[in-house]
Amino acid sequence: MRDLAVRTLVRTSRRHTAHRPAPPAAAADHHGGIHLTVHTLPGADGATTPLALAQATTAAPTLVHRHVTSTATVLLALLTSPRHALGTDTHSVGALVRLMLGATPAQVAPALAPAGRTSDEHWIVVHGRHNPGRSTPPPPTGDDPAQLATLGTALGTPYLSIDGPGLRALIPSAPDTRPSAPAQAADLGWSLGFSAPAAAPDLPGADRQAERALQRAIAADAPAVVHSSDPLSLDAIVAPADAQELARTRFAPLDQAGSPGATVLLGTLRTWLNLHGSWDRAAAALGVHRNTVRHRLARIAELLDVDLRDPGVRMELWFALHWLPDDHRTHP
Repeated sequence: MRDLAVRTLVRTSRRHTAHRPAPPAAAADHHGGIHLTVHTLPGADGATTPLALAQATTAAPTLVHRHVTSTATVLLALLTSPRHALGTDTHSVGALVRLMLGATPAQVAPALAPAGRTSDEHWIVVHGRHNPGRSTPPPPTGDDPAQLATLGTALGTPYLSIDGPGLRALIPSAPDTRPSAPAQAADLGWSLGFSAPAAAPDLPGADRQAERALQRAIAADAPAVVHSSDPLSLDAIVAPADAQELARTRFAPLDQAGSPGATVLLGTLRTWLNLHGSWDRAAAALGVHRNTVRHRLARIAELLDVDLRDPGVRMELWFALHWLPDDHRTHP
């Protein structure tokens, strides 16, 4: 058992980089009729000795055994990793106090970086949405400890928040890190959008990147999408101030909408366009009846004086939503 554990930890350490925790790994072997299984603990911060969970059984592990073992590795990671240890994350508490007393994100970011990192710390922003169409049950509302522990361990960060079907997270990274989606998140029914690595002062822009990546993941029904920069994109040739003014002007008539209000109408339009004009998928994503979606879009078409059946109109409105300033931005 010890030899199998050592070989597995060595194999895992070879996949470890200086900027990201080693991904979890597992190995199995047979010896004298005994089934040996080793699981490395995920979520290590690189400053502590790597650990593994080892099992020896006389019968081959069943599906139930594997699920129990997966849960055990998550709980052990919480108990053994300083970055995830319950009630001992003094760095996060100190950073929160400093933020509440007027510090900027750039000033507190070094306190949140894992041990041994350089001062050139970058962050990957993650946006997530639970897919109601998948077989897994919807996540509990609020900061459910089990949900936070599972997703935090899968993403390799303790810095995340779950609000109903929505998720946001910050992952410490190096400037040249390429984000990757953990399989556990997809198994739990989450679609994820990843930003490019960004320094603390640039986090607002990374937040917008993650949201746009998430919307592309939802539209494509993909587990995750990573933001990619294209210097020849429309954003590169339209001045930001002009784009925002266009968006404000385009949607100004919605301020006269009355109930349910411009915010709800914009969110409905964004979701419907993201899902390629599908009434049923938009209704499911918004948690309303498909006739409600139809009614809202009819009201939008009336107020904006447009024909939503026209692909050109849809394209124009999509870019206007993309350019909408942060103080008007809505999420489905």
